[in-house]
Amino acid sequence: MVEILDKWKIFQELSDELKRNIRLADTADVVFVVEGKKIHAHKAILILQCAVFETMFQGDWKESHEREQMIENHSYDVFYAFLKYFYTNEVDFQPDLALEIFSLAHFYLMTDLQKECLKIIKRGLTVENAASIYDKAIQLATEEVKEFVFSFCLENMTAVVNSDGFKLLKDDVMRDFILRAAQQGVFKK
Repeated sequence: MVEILDKWKIFQELSDELKRNIRLADTADVVFVVEGKKIHAHKAILILQCAVFETMFQGDWKESHEREQMIENHSYDVFYAFLKYFYTNEVDFQPDLALEIFSLAHFYLMTDLQKECLKIIKRGLTVENAASIYDKAIQLATEEVKEFVFSFCLENMTAVVNSDGFKLLKDDVMRDFILRAAQQGVFKK
């Protein structure tokens, strides 16, 4: 029992040290540039946590030879929260970031992070934001989230369709949503 407690203490100390080292420029060996801002990280930590980073940094890819990695199509806040997970194993971000982080986690094959994001999305899903989350799930090609949100919408169809969020949907998304709902029998008499 003492050995387990000793190992747990060592793990906690290492975890605390990693939390302190996120973004430290003097120890970092990779820099992600997002929206013109730099996020300093450590290849070893990323490689240990993610097979995609392992392939990227240890393979014969241009990324393995470049210190700076340009990140496009994601905001600084989203990518920082994503990388912070590697250091802390915690998900302390707001629900509005969860869908984009879910998409990143999907791309980087981080199934544990995807599950955590999905929990946050499910907890934060409301009648008012369901349509916008559905639309964003389509844009990010996150099928699992899209299906969950669509099921929620079917259960709350009248309220969702009458929400301000639904009224802001693009015409093609709204049309497809309504046609899909009709195929599910929502508009039966």
